[in-house]
Amino acid sequence: MINFRVRPRISCVTPMSKNEILTRFNDFLIHTDKPIRGKKLRHHIELRVKPEEQHYWSPVLNITFDKADNGTIVRGRFGPEPKVWTLFMFFYFLALAICFFSGMYALVQLKINHTPWSFWFLGGGLTLLALIYIAAQIGQQKGHEQTEWLMTFCSEVLKQKPS
Repeated sequence: MINFRVRPRISCVTPMSKNEILTRFNDFLIHTDKPIRGKKLRHHIELRVKPEEQHYWSPVLNITFDKADNGTIVRGRFGPEPKVWTLFMFFYFLALAICFFSGMYALVQLKINHTPWSFWFLGGGLTLLALIYIAAQIGQQKGHEQTEWLMTFCSEVLKQKPS
């Protein structure tokens, strides 16, 4: 089944403070049986799969924290490795530029009563867009299991502490 979400997100509110959440993430990273590693950056946590389990399509989960009236809002966004994301965005913009400029040129050709041969490039650009999208969907499917690992790990950390 094709999923039309490009970068899935998670969001929840927890009564714990940011420091409590960070401490729990550190503790859970030490004791987890899943091949997950994480690092605390300035204002967020980055979770990814350990290098021995990584492949080209392995996901990264970036988690940020915001204060709320009744605790902390935790927001996460799944995505590919930054180099994969950059590569795909480059190809998307390239295909869109091909479509835009060939479409504009085709309109000019039509306006001056020339044969609009640049429609072929427009079709090629649209085909390239479709191929890039299909490749991204295949990549999401290949990284689905690891995405589930990260999601499960995050939900375990954010479960209510026993009183």
